[in-house]
Amino acid sequence: MAQQRQNWVHHQAVEIVSGNSLIATEKLNLKGMTRKAKKGSKRKRQKTGLNRSILDVGIGMLKSAIAYKAKEAEAIYLEAPTRSLKPTQRCVKCWKLTKKDLSDRLHICSNSKCNHTEDRDVNAAQVCLAWARGQELSSKTADGSSSTDSPNVKYCGGFQQLAQLKRQKPRPS
Repeated sequence: MAQQRQNWVHHQAVEIVSGNSLIATEKLNLKGMTRKAKKGSKRKRQKTGLNRSILDVGIGMLKSAIAYKAKEAEAIYLEAPTRSLKPTQRCVKCWKLTKKDLSDRLHICSNSKCNHTEDRDVNAAQVCLAWARGQELSSKTADGSSSTDSPNVKYCGGFQQLAQLKRQKPRPS
């Protein structure tokens, strides 16, 4: 089972990194998410099952595999600070926070001018991506280049386009 999980993680990480030059995830507290149920809790068995499900998926393994494969491929890998950003409660269009319960699976913006409606998980992913793009832009230096950029290379699109750019001969200036 462990080998199947490791194989799946490897394949997923390769697929994610090969198709993207900017990868953003949420910074999750997996240790806190898989903590034992409190003493005297009536839902001990339910919490145990949830913990097992979280650990079986191998989220931590997947995130670390994506991080090291992104580093190998010279991609940008960022983890959005979940506690301060609150991506599941923030609207990607107007950036307003809308308090939700875990049972609310649809994001409906409370801003009367925005009224953006999206699946909650899709909206959260878009918020993380918008945050990461902002981080990438803020890391640009005064001359417009980034500390992670090589000269005359713009990171956009997938790695196939990036590989083609790297294979091109440098043009004399």
